[in-house]
Amino acid sequence: MIDRKWCVSYANSEALRLSRLQTEELHHKTVWELHPGIVGTAVERLLRQAMDANAADRIEHLYQPFDLWLDIRAVPTSEGVVVYYRDITGLKRTAQSRDHVAARLAQILDVTGDAIAGLDRDWKFAYTNRKARELMAANGDLIGKSIWHQFLAKAGGSFEHNLRRTMDEGVASDFEEFYPEPLNLWLSIQSRPSDDGIVVFFRDVTERHAREEALVASEARYRALADLNPQAIWMSSPDGRFTYANQRFLDYVGMTAERIGGMGWLDIFYAEDRERVIELWRRSVLTGIDYDIEARILRAADGVVRWWRLRALPVRDEPGNIQYWLGVGMDIHDAKSAAELMQQRQKETERQRAELETVYQTAPVGLAQFDPVEFRYLRLNERQAQILGLPSDQIVGRTFDETAPILGLREMLQLAAAGHTVRHQIVEGELPTRPGDRRAWDVSYSPVYGTDGSIQAITAAWLEITHLKKAESALLQSEKLAAVGRLASSISHEINNPLEAITNLLFLISQNVDLPNELKIYVHMAQSELSRVSQIATQTLRFHRQAAKPTHVSPGELVDAVLNLYHGRLSNSGIRVQASYSTETRVLCFENDIRQVLNNLIANAIDAMRNGGGRLVVRAHDTVQHSTGRHGVRITIADTGHGMSPAVQKRLFEPFYTTKGLHGTGLGLWISESIVQRHKGRLSVRSTQDQGTVFSLFLPAEEVASNSEELVA
Repeated sequence: MIDRKWCVSYANSEALRLSRLQTEELHHKTVWELHPGIVGTAVERLLRQAMDANAADRIEHLYQPFDLWLDIRAVPTSEGVVVYYRDITGLKRTAQSRDHVAARLAQILDVTGDAIAGLDRDWKFAYTNRKARELMAANGDLIGKSIWHQFLAKAGGSFEHNLRRTMDEGVASDFEEFYPEPLNLWLSIQSRPSDDGIVVFFRDVTERHAREEALVASEARYRALADLNPQAIWMSSPDGRFTYANQRFLDYVGMTAERIGGMGWLDIFYAEDRERVIELWRRSVLTGIDYDIEARILRAADGVVRWWRLRALPVRDEPGNIQYWLGVGMDIHDAKSAAELMQQRQKETERQRAELETVYQTAPVGLAQFDPVEFRYLRLNERQAQILGLPSDQIVGRTFDETAPILGLREMLQLAAAGHTVRHQIVEGELPTRPGDRRAWDVSYSPVYGTDGSIQAITAAWLEITHLKKAESALLQSEKLAAVGRLASSISHEINNPLEAITNLLFLISQNVDLPNELKIYVHMAQSELSRVSQIATQTLRFHRQAAKPTHVSPGELVDAVLNLYHGRLSNSGIRVQASYSTETRVLCFENDIRQVLNNLIANAIDAMRNGGGRLVVRAHDTVQHSTGRHGVRITIADTGHGMSPAVQKRLFEPFYTTKGLHGTGLGLWISESIVQRHKGRLSVRSTQDQGTVFSLFLPAEEVASNSEELVA
């Protein structure tokens, strides 16, 4: 809290920690002296706006001296400005790290030689890298568009079959297809399943297909082209022995045609892969199924081991007998490394997405997303579901009017749907799931734009500030009560002198020997009533005065002082008081604090019997607390009022919970319990509806007496 002289007048423990302040610095230095780093920043403008323009606002600010990101809110009060702030450095750093990783991943995917496209489960393009956009430029921007609408020529064929197999069954597919107009390309396609759909890797292999067709047309041309082909081309006999390998392949593995012939080709493979290569090759030779394997081959030029993909198909005669095997090999090391890198990046992206989802679901702020037309819930986190009082699955798909028909929300959503950001608007109202419970929230709405610039959704953030509102109201009420207390104390003090004078005059009159007997009766009555007035004034002063240290006092002295204050109200309400004290044990306590507790309990008892009168029973006796074995005094206050339901009893000691409507703050029993706990005591209650309530106050004698210094602290 900052007063009108810009001095920090109060700071809680968290504020002292974040601001690196000592309690001794409060009240003596201005906020500008304590934190010169905020001078000239948005924080100074925020504070001056609250102080000078009486306008509350909120900002996020990086405080450079401490390297802290802070969420700061300034609220003007009659005394100056209240500043709420919290450390959000972790959230900020997480967002920056996520953006950096996403940018690096996009760069890597854009420089890879393969074209890459991501399809979601609705068959719409979710991602295309630079190479994919170049190959499919004739179809324009594909993001958000269905692949079957854009590439109708391949719907229903093997192209669709392979992709759907990957999408529906999670099976990777490798195939080659020719796509006619507008592409006119042979494509080598690899489809891989992902959590969000499938990822398709493809490259233009039109030239290779043209070469293969030319080789089929002419054996001579085939041989010549095979030797010039940058890929490995090989042939084998029906029993699996090598009969031919093109020169490019021979040069790569550093072997001659004679050495690689027969089964000599096994030596080109990395030792750990040979058993797997020969096992699959034998199975293909025996069954006639296509041969397709990825294995590592030693490059003769530098001894480096690289990944290759080897494929072989059987060429059959008319009866179906295998004439020979025709095979090709392709160095896929770079593509495989890129794919593995992409998978690693994808895993990292998924991990970060999971982290963000965890933050989203566990955030203390209600978060939701609406469609921008009908304002229906698209998704929400657990905190928002708790605010609305419904399970998440009963909220998604419903409009905000059905779950939160609060005045002003529709207008805010309409602003967000029109492209405007709505920040920190305070709304109040009742939810259908909690009728009669008026609550308050700080809400913000922001539009979410698609790649085409259109608004795809609206994000919402709800922060419940009901307790804050109630705390502000309670603070105002507390100030009023404090003012009334000071006024009552002043009046009590001022009337003591005239009371004393009147008392003396009545005494002199009563001593007059000529005073008639019938008048003496009235004089004695006046003296009695005047004595009671003096006692009430004295008790009022004792309530207001704050003790500097605890004192020893008996239960009777504590209770009688409170009962005397309520004497008139008890009589007028038809309430009979039965008070008995079977102990003279004096406990060490702050007398006024315990009187405050008793005052609250007795006032509640009177309220419970205000309509039909009843009995107020007060008892005090020595006791031993069974759970701890401590000796002390127990004071019980019982009434014959309307009692409380189990639901009310469960929330009785919650702050701001009240059954008195506008006449209660909901702080009395909460404060009373805190006072009793500070005295190492215990406050308990039992109640039955329509029968009455009994409060039991236990105050320890020996333990508190031996720890008086701790009680003062």
